[in-house]
Amino acid sequence: MSQHDEHGPRVLKHPLISRLFHWGLIVGFLPAAITGFFIWLKPFGEDLQNLIMQIHIVGAGILTLACIFYTIFALDRIVAFTRRIFTFDERDMAWMKICGGYPQKILLGKTIPVPPMGKMNSGQKQMGIMMLIGGILLIVTGWALYAFLPVAPKAAMYWFDMVHLVVGIVLGVSVFAHIFLGIYNWGEFLCMFGDGTQPLHEAEHHNPVWVENEIMRVKANTSVPVTGQQHVR
Repeated sequence: MSQHDEHGPRVLKHPLISRLFHWGLIVGFLPAAITGFFIWLKPFGEDLQNLIMQIHIVGAGILTLACIFYTIFALDRIVAFTRRIFTFDERDMAWMKICGGYPQKILLGKTIPVPPMGKMNSGQKQMGIMMLIGGILLIVTGWALYAFLPVAPKAAMYWFDMVHLVVGIVLGVSVFAHIFLGIYNWGEFLCMFGDGTQPLHEAEHHNPVWVENEIMRVKANTSVPVTGQQHVR
């Protein structure tokens, strides 16, 4: 539940288990992605490259465990997340035509009208699709290469390696762009990596459709046995 502060009511946007999962992605995926680029480019000597490979495997292990635990303990959230990222309407099409107004704001200092969004904007939905599909491909191909490279057919391992490389490059670059935009939207960044709450007025500005359709007001110390809805105090 969120609490009042001097800036008014706050809404719980990201529950604890989702925030822990994002920390797992940071601790696991980022080292794996960075070392993956070094493994691909091979800029260092053999000893350092071997160390980089070990860091890559540890990062991949953390990422894999984070995904497994999240699937076990938050399957309902994965189902809801999947439903959100694959739901597009005319607002999403209009949002994508102007890239959410970010190029105009960042490059030109100009704020333009942006279609109202739900809990996730269209760019986050696209990133979510990439992370869902790309993450599965990276984990499956990566562990297959690690476990079966010496014994599996060379042709199969070649294609596993190519898929792992291409998906890793695309997803790695996309994640770094995602991190930049996340830090740019500092309130959302603090929400995800803080206590999970966001001032209601921020949510109404960035996610008005979500606030209108899924946020319900409750009185302090009141238990509301309703699932699938966020609460605000």
